[in-house]
Amino acid sequence: MSASLAGSVAIVTGASSGIGRATAVALAEAGAAVVVAARRGDRLDAVAAGIRGDGGRALAVATDVVDREDVFALVERAAAEF
Repeated sequence: MSASLAGSVAIVTGASSGIGRATAVALAEAGAAVVVAARRGDRLDAVAAGIRGDGGRALAVATDVVDREDVFALVERAAAEF
């Protein structure tokens, strides 16, 4: 990514692996604070720790996007943190 995303916050679902993980890392490298979300909390923690280890800002929130309450909680946590 060539544009700076400093000052922005991105929520990435499916971020525990694959394309979601790669997207979260790319957004963090571009300067965004990243909230990584997926059902596998242990993997999310590793993704967020990796982003923070590289100097980025990240929050892991275990979320099942099929559950409406989980999605609301995700947004609330993101807003509270960043």
